Order: sequence, then structure tokens, then C-alpha cells
Amino acid sequence: MTVTAEPAAAPAPTSAAEATAADAAAGTGPGKLVLRSLERLAAALVDRAAEAAVDKVDDVAEKLEGIAANGGVGLGAAFGAGTAYMAGKNPVVGALKGAWGALSTGKKVAIVLGLVLLGLLSPVALVLALVGLLVYGIVKAAKT
Repeated sequence: MTVTAEPAAAPAPTSAAEATAADAAAGTGPGKLVLRSLERLAAALVDRAAEAAVDKVDDVAEKLEGIAANGGVGLGAAFGAGTAYMAGKNPVVGALKGAWGALSTGKKVAIVLGLVLLGLLSPVALVLALVGLLVYGIVKAAKT
């Protein structure tokens, strides 16, 4: 049994110029140089792609944290619908309750005020529509 000692591995080059110089010193041919350059290029591309993917995941995580922290009407509606569905109730009613609960006091007051005005002004609009129809009928009858 023969024991052979292999030379110690040189430290890995840190730049492309050092890598090319190390390959040339090792006596490798141009084919090997191209192959190693392509390997380094592929490794650099994979590193950049992974870095971009991590950045995108971080962006999505930040957006989700913002939504969870700020809540909002949509999130309240979604949670209300989910809670009602799990309780066996109507999810639409649950979504409306969740959305109403997520509204600020000022928005709730504005909605109630708008509904009150609608209730007060709808008879006026109905009377105006009836008067308009009456005038239309009188004009049409006068033309014939």
C-alpha cells in the first residue's frame, strides 16, 4: 500500500483576476478557464437572484405587517365574515358588522348623517318626480 501526499489546497481566489491568475499558474487550458468563468458567473447570478427574492419577501412581509397594524375596513370585514362563517351565521352580515366596527367615529357619524338626510330628502325627490310626470302628461295631452 502506497501513501501519496497531495499538495495542500490553495486558498480560494477572491476576485476574477486572482482566479484567472490561479488557473493560469495551475497550467489549465483555455477551456478550463472558460468553464470556471462560467461557473463563477452562474454562482453570481444565483446569488443575485436569491438576494432579489429575499428583498421581495421582505417587502411583502412589511406590507402584511402594515395591514395587520393599521387594520382597516377591509380587514375588519374579512375577519367579521370569517367569524360569522365559523359560527354558522350569514357571512355577509358578519362582514358588514366587521366593517362597521373597523370604521372610525367620524366616518360612522358621516354615514348615519347621510342616511338621515336620504330619509328626509327622498320624499322631496318623490314629489318632484311626480310633479315632473304630471307636467309631462299635461304637455303631451296639450299637443294632441
